[in-house]
Amino acid sequence: MNRSSKGFGLTGVFITVLVLVITAVMSSSAKSAELQSPISITQAK
Repeated sequence: MNRSSKGFGLTGVFITVLVLVITAVMSSSAKSAELQSPISITQAK
């Protein structure tokens, strides 16, 4: 129980960090794409 709960906690923290980093990268890249070239946004969709 202790090992599984500890592993789950570490996994949860790792996933949370990944989500935060991905969200920050996507938001920053979206802002720069809007300012520089709107064509890249239409291609991304």
